Amino acid sequence: MAMTTSTSKFSICLVCSHGGHLSEMLQLEDIYAGHEVFYFCYDAETTRRLPDVTLVPNKPFSPIEFLKNLLRARALFKTKRPGLVLSTGAEIAVPVLLVARLLRVPSVYVECGAQFITPSLTGRIAYWLCDRFYVQWPELLQAYGPRARYVGSLIDETLPTAN
Repeated sequence: MAMTTSTSKFSICLVCSHGGHLSEMLQLEDIYAGHEVFYFCYDAETTRRLPDVTLVPNKPFSPIEFLKNLLRARALFKTKRPGLVLSTGAEIAVPVLLVARLLRVPSVYVECGAQFITPSLTGRIAYWLCDRFYVQWPELLQAYGPRARYVGSLIDETLPTAN
């Protein structure tokens, strides 16, 4: 992923779920090393061990939890003042990316659909919300559109499949 690095330190909000998306976020650690980072994740055994984490219920399709997550993200942004939001997917990203967009906080999304070459629902929304949008499989470039950039697989080296 080609991103310019800066010597100034800033706060980065990392948004991911508790399983594969978390693993992929951890694969990107070199990108945000040296910056202050905080997480916004689903509550799970794997995410409770993260430093500086806001844990939310894993209810991705609950309209009430979506609204609560909008408010949680807004409150968190007010205190943490991130300079960047980075997400590797999962539905938890949508309310955070929406708040980032409304507050003009730059955001980067990496479509981490494991080995799937069909766009995810979250990816379809994030495509329009994020400043930078990356995919792991070249087959997704045409499925998303001209703003998508190919980054390659973060974890898997096998071929993608349709979901």
